[in-house]
Amino acid sequence: MGNMQMVSKGLAGVPVDHTAIADVQAAGVLSYRGHSIETLVKYPFLTVAGLVVDDRLDDHLASLLADSMNLQPWETTWILSLPEDLHPMKVLQALVPVLTEGPDLGYGEANQGLHVAAKLPAVVATHLMRRAVQLDATLGYAGAFIQAIEGNPEPRVVDAFNTTQILQMEHSFNAGTFASRVVVSTLASVEAGIAAGIGALSGPLHGGADEAALNLADRFATPDEARAYVAAALERGEKIPGMGHREYRVVDPRARFLKQWAAQLSQGTEHENTYRILCEMDETFSAAMAARGKPLHANVEFYKGLVLRIAGLPNHFFTAAFAMARVFGYVAHFIESRVDNRIYRPAAVYDGRRHPLGCAEG
Repeated sequence: MGNMQMVSKGLAGVPVDHTAIADVQAAGVLSYRGHSIETLVKYPFLTVAGLVVDDRLDDHLASLLADSMNLQPWETTWILSLPEDLHPMKVLQALVPVLTEGPDLGYGEANQGLHVAAKLPAVVATHLMRRAVQLDATLGYAGAFIQAIEGNPEPRVVDAFNTTQILQMEHSFNAGTFASRVVVSTLASVEAGIAAGIGALSGPLHGGADEAALNLADRFATPDEARAYVAAALERGEKIPGMGHREYRVVDPRARFLKQWAAQLSQGTEHENTYRILCEMDETFSAAMAARGKPLHANVEFYKGLVLRIAGLPNHFFTAAFAMARVFGYVAHFIESRVDNRIYRPAAVYDGRRHPLGCAEG
């Protein structure tokens, strides 16, 4: 055993490539191509997407994709033929590789990735509403989607969704992005990489904490109940969904914005008690961790679910909204990886014929 090679499970902290897209710093800093998220949340979603994909903070991408946002009749028919209760992440992962190819946008191999990214809001809205939807590109990315699922939304709800999607667009070499880059490193298509990233995002350890956190909050009638549960759960060594982040040693900078939006949108509504319950869970957890010398706080997922619920999304559609935003990050990484591509081929340390059930093979 003394000669056994050390491995870094999950490649934790192991640099595998360079990137110029997103900078994630443990001190609570996140920027896209040198622009802080504090600045970027003031822009329309597709303006920021243009920065992430093409390093241009302007409306060029919104103009290019205006005609790509709606589905072909066969795509709508296919979605509506699926079972109503089929999880939307399965719908996205299945449909992405076969969506109709669009006209040339001038992005080479990444061309179809942008058409896919433009269509995902219509895919999600069609599956959610169980009818054909028509997105109005003149309303902008956030406005068109919320209009499709809510009718005539409040402007502040559109603004909150716009902010949420910007904050979810990119986060360096997270599990989904790395999965996507591994696939496209084989010179697979951009659509294959997007489908891989969405598949990774569907796992509860990556993209599902917003749904899990709100499902937990829904179990409590009062903040007092939530406080008692969190305290007892921590004593039992259980995890609280949406709490802590592997990259940040302070409050996740994205969580601050979402907590503010959750507070603003819920005030004086039926959602206000849920917001107070979330706050109590957050404060109880953070205080307990601080007492243990482990400064952990709410991450981007914790308050996001309530914002998305108020915007009109059921809990099981939260991760699909995440995918709608993150797909632009996947396309940006596809473009970046093609500059100096090398197939990923990590090494494994062979340590015998261990069977996962503890039995010898053969």
